[in-house]
Amino acid sequence: MATTASSRVDELVQTVTLHNPRKLLFTGYVLPSVILHTVWIYSWIFVYGIDEYYDAGLVGIAAIGVLQIFICLCCQWSVHIHTFFNCSSEKNPYNAKIAKVVPTPNNGSSELVKLHHSEQQEPWFIFQKTKYYWNSDKKTFQGLQFPINHSVKHYCEWKGYLDEKDIAAAEEKYGKNKLDMVVPEFRELFKERAIAPFFVFQLFCVALWCFDKYWYYSIFTLVMLIMFECTLVQQQLRNMAEIRKMGINHIQ
Repeated sequence: MATTASSRVDELVQTVTLHNPRKLLFTGYVLPSVILHTVWIYSWIFVYGIDEYYDAGLVGIAAIGVLQIFICLCCQWSVHIHTFFNCSSEKNPYNAKIAKVVPTPNNGSSELVKLHHSEQQEPWFIFQKTKYYWNSDKKTFQGLQFPINHSVKHYCEWKGYLDEKDIAAAEEKYGKNKLDMVVPEFRELFKERAIAPFFVFQLFCVALWCFDKYWYYSIFTLVMLIMFECTLVQQQLRNMAEIRKMGINHIQ
C-alpha cells in the first residue's frame, strides 16, 4: 500500500505519509545520547585515563549533552526532523498511528496528526478542520465526500435520519456542523515561545555571560526575557479570546 500519493491529495494537502512513534529508548532524544556517552566515558576511563584527561572528559560529556539538547530543539522546530528521529515508517494505514501531512504552498505548515481507527470507517484524520479518510480502492487519502450530487426531488422527499443508530453513524462520519476556535492555555503558548530559535539563542548568550562571571547582569537579563515573553503570551491570549467571541453569534 502506498503511503504517499503520487500527486497532491487536493488543493490543501500535498502529501500524506504514515508512521508509528518509536519507543522512548529508540528515539533521537535518547538512543544517540546513550551511545555517545557510553563510548566517550569508556574511552575516557579505560583508554586515555581519567586522571590525565579529567578536564577533557568533562568537556566531552558536556558537548554530548549540548548536542542532545540541540537535537531535541530541532525536533520541536521541524516536523520532518521529529519524524526522522522519533518515528518509523508504516505502509499499512490500518496499522499506522500517526500521519505526517504536508500542505500545498501557502496553506500552512506540516503537521503530525493522529490517525483514527474504527470498525465503521476507514482510517481517517483531521487536518486544518478538514476530515480525510483512506480510500481503499484508490490507495490514497481523500477529503470527506458529502452527498451533494442527488436530484432536487431526492432532497425534497428525504425525511432525514429517523433512527438513532443512523444519526449516530452520520455524526461519526461527518461530525457536527460546528467550528470552534480553541484558545490554548498559557503554558502551551509560553512553551511555544520559549523554544523558538531566537529565545534559545538569547538563553545561550545568558549562559555564556554566566561563565564569564557576569552573574547579576545574566540573572537580570533572564528575568526580563521571561517577563517580556509572559507579557506577549498574555496579549496573544486576549487577542485570541476576542476573536473567538466575534465568531459566536446568538440567534434569538
